[in-house]
Amino acid sequence: MRIVRHGRNVPFVIKIVDIPGVKEKAEAAGLANLELHICACGLSKHKPFCDGSHRITHSEDEGKVFAYKEGNVRIELNEENAKNTIDELPNEYA
Repeated sequence: MRIVRHGRNVPFVIKIVDIPGVKEKAEAAGLANLELHICACGLSKHKPFCDGSHRITHSEDEGKVFAYKEGNVRIELNEENAKNTIDELPNEYA
């Protein structure tokens, strides 16, 4: 298992017309305003795309470390609970 630190609580936004070689085709197809929202918090169930899960991170306290269990249950990690909490987290790639 890996623990990944995500330092953003908003998605990355990619405008289709900013992708090299795509602008003319996107404009011709009427897709000039299309944007892709890429998950940056690590909680999306539709990676790599954002599904809005980052909204639950907006109330996190700065400087603390959190883990999220199924159902978006937030747990603050500390020395006492870190190992057990991490061992119980789902492995979404299993």
